[in-house]
Amino acid sequence: MKNHEMVTLLRDDQRLAELEKTIARGKKTFVEVGLALAEIRDLRLYRREYSGFEEYCREKWGWSRQHAYRLIEAAPIAKCHHVVTDEATACLLAKRFTEL
Repeated sequence: MKNHEMVTLLRDDQRLAELEKTIARGKKTFVEVGLALAEIRDLRLYRREYSGFEEYCREKWGWSRQHAYRLIEAAPIAKCHHVVTDEATACLLAKRFTEL
């Protein structure tokens, strides 16, 4: 193998590792966001600047009430079930649990 080919492979391996770290962080992020939103909602920490949780989500983050509540409902499901690795699956499971 030529020297420039080895350099390219090493650079590609490094970039792959960096990108995979980003993906791994992203998989955890929605859980952290959902848990944080739940605490803000439950403790009404938004009261100083906003009249309600829905207004807080819309004005502060640009999220609809539905999106915020999907994150809140999905977070504990994903946190407790480590095989759930993405927001969409966690939201689907949360919806199923609330239907029971």
